[in-house]
Amino acid sequence: MVVVPNPDVGGRKDILSHYLSKVTSNVNAKQVDKLARGTSGMSGADLANLVNIAAVHAAVNKHSGVSLQDLEHAREKILMGPERKSAVLTEESKKITAYHEGGHALVAIHTDGAVPLYKATIVPRGSALGMVTQLPDEDEVHITKKQMLARMDVAMGGRAAEELIFGDDNITTGASSDLSAATRVARMMVERFGMTDVAKWVIGDDDAEVAGTTRQAVDKNVDELTKESYKRASSLLKSRRHELERVAQALLKYETLTADELRTVAQGRQLDRDD
Repeated sequence: MVVVPNPDVGGRKDILSHYLSKVTSNVNAKQVDKLARGTSGMSGADLANLVNIAAVHAAVNKHSGVSLQDLEHAREKILMGPERKSAVLTEESKKITAYHEGGHALVAIHTDGAVPLYKATIVPRGSALGMVTQLPDEDEVHITKKQMLARMDVAMGGRAAEELIFGDDNITTGASSDLSAATRVARMMVERFGMTDVAKWVIGDDDAEVAGTTRQAVDKNVDELTKESYKRASSLLKSRRHELERVAQALLKYETLTADELRTVAQGRQLDRDD
């Protein structure tokens, strides 16, 4: 069996340029390069689909040609799922989602080693009521321990924000996938990558190979890592509660914010937006 890896940033740039040459486009080389860096992990088929979605979006909106905005719309649709514009949410649900996503966003902004923030939204997409998207600046070849801990902290940010604002009795089921993701990263750190004192070796994927006492030590270590991560996220948000309030209110007003807009709002500055 021949395994064909997904293209690197140079390959993605070439593929995007190829498909864009087949449609009327207003995108320049610098913008193609920017888009290529923001589509890490996408296959050639994904990129072809991205251009097709962008072309349809441009046609529907009567644009003179495919623009960077059309391509970013297509990327968001692929990465985040289609918007569920028909979803009807209560004001309380929107408020909880705004603080939840705001928690993720602020932890991503202020945690060293976190994947760069791209956008936060409280518009329902797919099965999610809201979403924070992060995009790496370049293709990831190696992931450090610091980066893995940062991923855990960002995942914990939503639940930590809920508890801080609404209290322990009013935390929601919305953090289910976040908690699973953080636990999965912690277990990989211990079992696969030997990144803790409990297991400086690679244990392997087969539980049958692991002695009972070692399994208990591993499970305890995973539990400790997740608890420590939650404490870091909680501490960060408590110290920046005023930023969380600003971000949540801005999400309730605008629904979707870019990384630059999130930083602007967190710093207490006004957004230059008409909507």
